[in-house]
Amino acid sequence: MASKPGILTDWPWKNLGSFKDLIDAFNYSPVPKFSVVFDERERDLANFLILPFLLWRMIHNQIWISLSRYQTAKGHNRIVDKGIEFEQVDRERNWDDQILLNGVFFYLGTMVLPGARHLPMWRADGIIVTILLHMGPVEFLYYWFHRALHHHYLYSRYHSHHHSSIVPEPITSVIHPFAELVAYFVLFAIPMLTTVVTWNGEELNRNGELYIQRCPKLKIKVVDGSSLAVAVVLNSIPKGTTQVLLRGKLSKVACSIAFALCQRGIQVATLHEHEYEKLKIRLHANSGSNLVLSKSYAQKIWLVGDGLSEEEQLKASKGTLFIPISQLPPKKMRKDCFYHNTPAMMTPLSLENVHSCEVIGCELCDEGVARPCCDGGRWNDKHGRSGSDDGTCAWL
Repeated sequence: MASKPGILTDWPWKNLGSFKDLIDAFNYSPVPKFSVVFDERERDLANFLILPFLLWRMIHNQIWISLSRYQTAKGHNRIVDKGIEFEQVDRERNWDDQILLNGVFFYLGTMVLPGARHLPMWRADGIIVTILLHMGPVEFLYYWFHRALHHHYLYSRYHSHHHSSIVPEPITSVIHPFAELVAYFVLFAIPMLTTVVTWNGEELNRNGELYIQRCPKLKIKVVDGSSLAVAVVLNSIPKGTTQVLLRGKLSKVACSIAFALCQRGIQVATLHEHEYEKLKIRLHANSGSNLVLSKSYAQKIWLVGDGLSEEEQLKASKGTLFIPISQLPPKKMRKDCFYHNTPAMMTPLSLENVHSCEVIGCELCDEGVARPCCDGGRWNDKHGRSGSDDGTCAWL
C-alpha cells in the first residue's frame, strides 16, 4: 500500500477475495458460442483465443515467481543480499489482478470497437506499425509518465506501493495500484487501437458523410469519385444475372456495388454474418430484401475484393466467373473457372501526358485503358465527366 493512498488505489473486486476469479465469466462467454458455431467462417478465433492467452500469462507469471523464489531461497545470484519478507509476499500475492483487468478490457474492446472482431491471426504490416508506434510515441509517453509518478505527490499516493518491495522479483514489475495499471494499459494499448481504427476508417467518417453533415451549408458539390469504379464493375456483370456473391474486404466500392445491385433487383449474397449486418444497415428497406446470408458457394458470379483466400476459390463451383472490384485481381487458382481482369474503360484519344496511378486515382495502362480505383474522382474531374466546370464541384 502506498504511504498516502490516493483515489482508485484499491481494486474494484478487492472485497470479493478469492471469488474475484468470477470475473472470468467475461472470458468464458465466447467459448460456448464458438463451439456451437459449425460454420468456420463465423468463428471469431481472435476473440476466442483471449481466454487461452490470459491463462498462459498466469502460468508464465507463476513459473517466474517460483524460479525467482527458489533462487532467493538457495542464496545464489541474489540482487539484494536479503530474504523476502512476509509483508512483500502478501503485497504481491494479488499479481493476477492485472491479468483480470486485461481480460475485462479485451472483451469490452471487442464489444465496443466495430473493427476489433474477426481480426486476422497475422498481418505483417500490422506488426510493423505496432512496433514503430511502441518504439516511438508509446516509449516517449511512458518515460514522462514514469517520471511524473516519481513526483512526490503521485509517488506518495500511487507509485510508492511498487517500490515498497525491497527484494525485487519478476512479478514486482506489475505490482501497482488500480489507477496506475489502468493508465499503463491505456498507454500500451495505443498501437493496437491505432491499427484497429486505421483499418476500419470508414467507421470514423462514413466515407465523407460526416463532413457533409457537419457542414450542411456547403456551397460546393461534393462527389464521391468511387461512383466511376462502381459503374464500370456493374457494366462488367453479365446481363441476366440474378444473384452474385460478394467476397473480400467490404470497401467503399464493395458497399456501393451491393447497394446498386440490390436496387436493380439482383440478389447479393454474403458468407459472414458481420458483413451481412454491416451491409444491411446501409441498404434501404425496399432493397434490403435482396441481401441474403448464404451458407454455400453455389453462386456463379463472384465479385471479389482484397482478402479473398485461396481456400475460398477452391470451394467455388465449376464455371464460376470472378470479377475483381479492387485494383489487383485475384490469383488464378482454378482452371475450370473464368477470371476477369480489373474492370476498365477506354480513355479518350485527347488524353495526353498522364502516366500516374495513385495521383489521379486510376490506373492508366499502355493500351490507353483506365482502370478506376476506389478514389477515381480526380480522373473525372480532369475530363469533366459530370458536374459543372464553374468551380462549384469538388471531387473526392
